[in-house]
Amino acid sequence: MSRSPADAISKAVERSQQLLFPFNANKWFALGFTVFLAQCGDGGGGGSFPSLPSGPSSSSSGGGGGASSFDFQKVIDDALASLNRDLALYATVAAIGAALVLGLAILIVWFSSRAKLMFVESVIWDRVDIGGQWVRAAELGMSLSKFRLALGFGGWLLFLCSLAGAVVAALPDFKSGDFFGTRALIGYGILGASALFIGFPLAVVGALLDDFVVPLMVVRNARVRQAWAICRAEVLAGNVGGIVLFYLLRIGLAFAIAIAAMVISCVTCCLTAIPYVGTVLMLPIFVFSRAYPLYYLEGLGVSVFPVPEPAWAHYEEWRFPR
Repeated sequence: MSRSPADAISKAVERSQQLLFPFNANKWFALGFTVFLAQCGDGGGGGSFPSLPSGPSSSSSGGGGGASSFDFQKVIDDALASLNRDLALYATVAAIGAALVLGLAILIVWFSSRAKLMFVESVIWDRVDIGGQWVRAAELGMSLSKFRLALGFGGWLLFLCSLAGAVVAALPDFKSGDFFGTRALIGYGILGASALFIGFPLAVVGALLDDFVVPLMVVRNARVRQAWAICRAEVLAGNVGGIVLFYLLRIGLAFAIAIAAMVISCVTCCLTAIPYVGTVLMLPIFVFSRAYPLYYLEGLGVSVFPVPEPAWAHYEEWRFPR
């Protein structure tokens, strides 16, 4: 059995063909809806960071340094004065907005976690029954959603703390209009360090979670902590080089997939930009991306496509007829 991640590519292509062809419209739209739900909330995870503040415009005249400094100081003073004047209003609006955003984030992570498990199940056992799979994924989906929420909120809390530190460090230089002074550079350094020491580890954990832990939750019927333990013992242990190669190939495939998505978008007159419709049109790409780590797990000796299916996963009536 090959441990090379390259060998899993052709198998993932074959699996995509088996699942989606010959074309079955009901299956495509049902599976596309599952994928659409699973992808919700993935665009801005806990490891993403806003861009650094940009420097001042260079359109002013050569002798306008003092004016630029004065304008920036005036903006800060006006903002602080407005905040002090209507502090109660701003605090109320901020609290309501934060509560709404928090509630929406929890809801999205909750249903997308269940959909991720459903999508893995569909790829492994070639079945799509949204209602039945939704019910079966309830317990494991709750376990996964709790972990994802803890990871996301923990990451953002750490980043906000580093952002506050960067602002405190850089504010004196910003107020004086010196955007590349010593204190400003310290602020930029804090942001860069947070991206390296917070963002990168969170990105690694998120990738391992999606590629390996979620499939292990399905095939072993395990909660997220148990699945992480299995991942460490059977996937990561003694295979760091293989995992690195897997993700290097993942990056290369991402470029190829991006080109394919652009071609599909042009051919379909940008219909791929429409939510859900675009997911259905690009379903082969999503299925391939989901199947690729599954076959890599198989190459590592982890049974992902068991025959016969385990009793808890066997629902013959869910299958689509060929």
